Amino acid sequence: MKRILALLLIASLRFSAFAQAPDCLLFGVLKDMSTSERLRGVAVEAVDMKWGRHAAAFANDSGKYEMNLGRNGEWLVSYSASGYLTKRIKLVLTGPAPEDWIGGFGMNVDMALMKPKSGVDYAALDEPFGICRYNGESGNFEWDMAYTQKMRDLQADLLKAHAEP
Repeated sequence: MKRILALLLIASLRFSAFAQAPDCLLFGVLKDMSTSERLRGVAVEAVDMKWGRHAAAFANDSGKYEMNLGRNGEWLVSYSASGYLTKRIKLVLTGPAPEDWIGGFGMNVDMALMKPKSGVDYAALDEPFGICRYNGESGNFEWDMAYTQKMRDLQADLLKAHAEP
């Protein structure tokens, strides 16, 4: 009996550790770029380029996903689905002091994926579409808007080439 109680205590401690708020919760909605329909089953995979950790999730029937990336690290997050081009973002989760992690951070990243068209060069999508870093002055993670604008311009060029007959 004592052994069963000890096992239950250990199991409850493990469960309570997992029930805590995530350090960095990445979530969002995935859509088809041309139709704006929500995409289900999109694979969201994250690889920590610094520590070698992995995280994965799939979009549910509403096109929503979420995953906990933990603290620190330099995550390359890929969004991919059969019949669509893969897009990536980079999240640099270094910088916050331990006390700044209390309560965690949430990052809402919605993504629109497009279907490939023959004859269009999609090499620009090999690079992350956006890069997010911690800003110590604001106490938040913020997108590098100059980089993101460059990638938006490249995507606009891709969309023009994609629309041509």
